[in-house]
Amino acid sequence: MKKVRVYWNLHKKTWSIQDCKSGLVIDHRKGVVLEGNFVVRKGGQKRVREEGKKNVHAFAVGYISEYYVSTSEALKKEFVDWDRVKYNPYTDDYFMHQGMSDNQYKPNEWSEIPRDWVGIIHMDTSEGGNPKVYI
Repeated sequence: MKKVRVYWNLHKKTWSIQDCKSGLVIDHRKGVVLEGNFVVRKGGQKRVREEGKKNVHAFAVGYISEYYVSTSEALKKEFVDWDRVKYNPYTDDYFMHQGMSDNQYKPNEWSEIPRDWVGIIHMDTSEGGNPKVYI
């Protein structure tokens, strides 16, 4: 099993999967389930904030699980007790999470994910083509 980095590809509107060892993108998928953690490279984050232009500096890192839920409805049912995840390089220092029942538009209801957190990460593409991440 290969260790991979997964990030949202703004141009292709899909998840890009990069081999950690070679650095090459090995696949693109509409959804991925990983056993792993999150990484934010501070240099890339600093560049985004200074230049106002996004770059790939934040990802989920781990091992792909073969388990995948293919529909949004199944995802909503299965992950009802999970937390949604977000990362905004302009305002967040690291990945943030909140419960599904919380109001996602209230910034004070989001909490930073502990830097040593490791677990199951579900990344999906909604019907509107937007990325959705759950832990």
